[in-house]
Amino acid sequence: MIGTFGTVLVFEVSDNRVLTFSGMTREVSSRWTDHEVMGVKPKPEFLGPGNQTVSLTITLSSSLGVRPRQMLERVANMVERGQVEYLIIDCKPVSKNPFRITGSSEAWNTLYNGGELARANLTLTLEEYT
Repeated sequence: MIGTFGTVLVFEVSDNRVLTFSGMTREVSSRWTDHEVMGVKPKPEFLGPGNQTVSLTITLSSSLGVRPRQMLERVANMVERGQVEYLIIDCKPVSKNPFRITGSSEAWNTLYNGGELARANLTLTLEEYT
């Protein structure tokens, strides 16, 4: 197993199924404010850490043992319900806090004659939930 995002997205490579992601990016930020002072430069003050964000693209392919349409519907339900989950990669959480899906973008790449979705790309944007 490569990792998980809740129970819906289990990233793995096995004899029966391949579900992986690519192009994962993580942004870690901090929060600052500037106090204006007469006659001198503003004084910065550290307020604390900002929320981390993660973006990743997942390839869903029926030839790799994944049902793309079913997976897209399950992820859409997570987004619309505001589900919060830990993102686990290599048996370690990416953050000490769970993440929420703030955006989901689908690309339906291959459809069979009967309309069955055979291959799709799913891009997720996650934000740390504190």
